[in-house]
Amino acid sequence: MLSELWLSQRYLRAGKKEKIISITALISIIGIAIGVMVLIVVISVMSGFDRFLEDKMVGTNSHLSLEFYNGSRDSGKVIDKLKTFSYVEGASPFIDGQALVKTGKSIFGVQVRGIDPQLQMETSKLDEYLKSGSYALTGNEVALGGELAWRLGLDIGGVLSLVSPVSLAKTDFYVKGIFNSGMYLYDSSLVLTSIQGAQDFYKMPDAISGVAVRVRDIYKVENIKEKLYRDLTGVGPYLVRTWIDANKNFLEALKLEKIVMFIVVTMTTVVAAFGIVSTLIMSVMSRIKDIGILRSVGARTKSILQIFIFQGMAIGVTGILLGLSAGVGLALSLDKVVDVISKIIGRSLIPKDIYYFDRIPVNINISDVTVIVVSALLITLAASIYPAYYASRIIPSEAVRHE
Repeated sequence: MLSELWLSQRYLRAGKKEKIISITALISIIGIAIGVMVLIVVISVMSGFDRFLEDKMVGTNSHLSLEFYNGSRDSGKVIDKLKTFSYVEGASPFIDGQALVKTGKSIFGVQVRGIDPQLQMETSKLDEYLKSGSYALTGNEVALGGELAWRLGLDIGGVLSLVSPVSLAKTDFYVKGIFNSGMYLYDSSLVLTSIQGAQDFYKMPDAISGVAVRVRDIYKVENIKEKLYRDLTGVGPYLVRTWIDANKNFLEALKLEKIVMFIVVTMTTVVAAFGIVSTLIMSVMSRIKDIGILRSVGARTKSILQIFIFQGMAIGVTGILLGLSAGVGLALSLDKVVDVISKIIGRSLIPKDIYYFDRIPVNINISDVTVIVVSALLITLAASIYPAYYASRIIPSEAVRHE
């Protein structure tokens, strides 16, 4: 094994007549390094955006929600019981419904959510998103998403007229607060009001739609969902929905996009692997006499195979290590790169008023990096197999005779 490894590295350091082999090997290393670097940066940025969007999803909504089929008139009892469970960190009542907004000649729907302003902050991050005004909602006071407020031309103190789908009556609400969550879906359609205001609007006195629940780990909500069904009894029929259930289609689309992007960018590494193939083929053709001599003195087919596989893997591993260090370094310093480009072009690449953030979210996930490195290693190994197999099939007498 050690002799095969030594010979493989010796063949990479070609003499004057075979400098082309070293040049093609260097090109292959650079190609693989670029492929791995781009993959790490792209996947890290996509993972960062995924985390950013997930944070907005659970920041505006709860981690889990208990939705009562016929409403509940004893929310205090339900919340007190929930807070006895070790896996529950907070609970708050809510009323969810739809309403119609009429502006000019257009009519569109919005989501109306009745909340307890104090308890709500235990189950969401709405307080972090407040742009102006207050969440101290009472009676017919509401807080709107910034996009919806802009569309309707409303500001603090403005009047929002909503039509209830229950009574078809129009009710005037007064804008008490405006928030920006960073998710257009919520900022353009969510209207928050008090529990009392929502009960009056939907004609459901003393009743709530459900209870929002906050847990410690948002990625274990499926297990906690099963625990709630097991532990929470005697409160009437209810359905537990997690934040994953509520955003399932959106999350599946993000996952598919990430997979497709991984496959597309991996093609860069595949193209670079053709450089390994050409390097090894040239190395084999220039070493036919050496191979013939090695076979004549007793070298086994397996040894010849290993020599050239080691040679290809040396090229691949070098490129992967360079790409890994460059990719992680670039991902961590991406904000500085963006700042430099912004200064050069004279404007911000990420306008905060449009994207609600001024830094590119990056999340370097160890599992993602591991998949990238293993994939690159497998591609390198696959590229090394044919030239190595060709070398191992050379007949010693024919090799020496032709030389």
